[in-house]
This record gives sequence, structure tokens and C-alpha cells, in this order.
Amino acid sequence: MPLKVSILPALIDNYIYFLQDEESSKTAVIDPADAKLVLNYLKTNNFELDFILNTHHHWDHTDGNLELIEKTGAKVIGAKKDHHRIPGISIQLEEGDTFNLGASPMQVLEVPGHTLGAIAYYFDSDRTLFTGDTLFSLGCGRIFEGTPPQMFSSLAKLKMLPKETRIYCGHEYTEKNRQFSLTLDPDNQELLAFKKSAPTTLGLELRLNPFLTADLNQFIKIRSLRDQY
Repeated sequence: MPLKVSILPALIDNYIYFLQDEESSKTAVIDPADAKLVLNYLKTNNFELDFILNTHHHWDHTDGNLELIEKTGAKVIGAKKDHHRIPGISIQLEEGDTFNLGASPMQVLEVPGHTLGAIAYYFDSDRTLFTGDTLFSLGCGRIFEGTPPQMFSSLAKLKMLPKETRIYCGHEYTEKNRQFSLTLDPDNQELLAFKKSAPTTLGLELRLNPFLTADLNQFIKIRSLRDQY
């Protein structure tokens, strides 16, 4: 696989991802909440930074953009619909667009719900998906700007990807999501024995994630319950 992914935990529970296309050595960082953390990683590993990929506009996914542009010259990629809210954006993409990170083609999926301009990045050749705050391990994002039907449709779009797809999400909420899922299905032996793993896979989420097994009415109810949990 030409795409190498390194996980950089940040803030309290954020994940920043550093990507390297091993064939071309082109690099990218996804949702850099903390510029200094990324700059230290680059220095320690003797990497340059070519691109910054944002999944949505929230500060804990974009706060490092401008400093990284200044220090590395990296170009910011984000949603065309959200260009006015992505700091330093220079490459605007929308549903169905493909961008090549070196030899690794990346497809853009619009996934409104958490925010109206949320996007996910899918590398088909590596079966690798970066979901930001749309899909989490055993959960999904809060609906701040969109509507429950929008989020439901966005998750349905992600459900169509290959089951072996590795999912890299924007936050580490797995254990709390597991505990909540057990309130809905207390005798599920797989949930009871579940151990956190990063990344998760779509096949696993299709079995255990209550937001992916629900119909729309159930989804609305479960999302409301999770908001209060």
C-alpha cells in the first residue's frame, strides 16, 4: 500500500493524521488542531509538508492551518461550500472531485450533518477513509448545523463503501460510545468484549454501530438519547 498513515493524538481527544504517499513522498496532514505538534513531528522525522486537508471548519480541526502555511508552505484543501470558513484554503473541492496525493488518488464525499460543509476523504486504492466528525467508532457526530435526515443520508453514503475500508475518525470517543451502545443492546457479546482499535473498519461498524443499523426514525431517537448520555 503506497499510503502510510501516522496517528497524532492532540488536545484532549482529537486525532490528527499524517499521510505519506510512499511512492512519491508527497505528504499531507488531516485536521491539524495543533500546529506545534505537527511541526515537531515533521522535524523529528525529517518530513516536508505539502498539503493540509480539512474535513470541516471547526477550530479544533483547523486551528493549525495558518501557522503551518507560514512555516511549511503547505496548501490547504477543503470544501468548496465552506471556503469562507476554512482558514487559508487554496484548493476547493466538492462531491465527486478527485485529488491525487502523489500516486494516491483521493475522492471527496460531501457528508453534511455535523456541519453543512463537512466532507470525508476516501482513498480507494488503500481502502482508507477519513471521516472527521461524521462517523466515529461505534458512534456518529453531533448534528450542529444540518438535520437528522442529512446526517442519516451522509452515513448511508459511507455505508456503501467496501466493508474492509479502514476508518480514521476525528476524535477518540470509542469507550463512551461502547457504553452507550450497550444501553441499547446490553446482551451483545461482541460489544461487551470490544476493545478500542484505531483505525476501526466499516465492516465492524456495520455490525456494532447503532447509528449504522438504525432506520431514520430510530436514528433520530438514538441521536437524541446519545446527546443526553
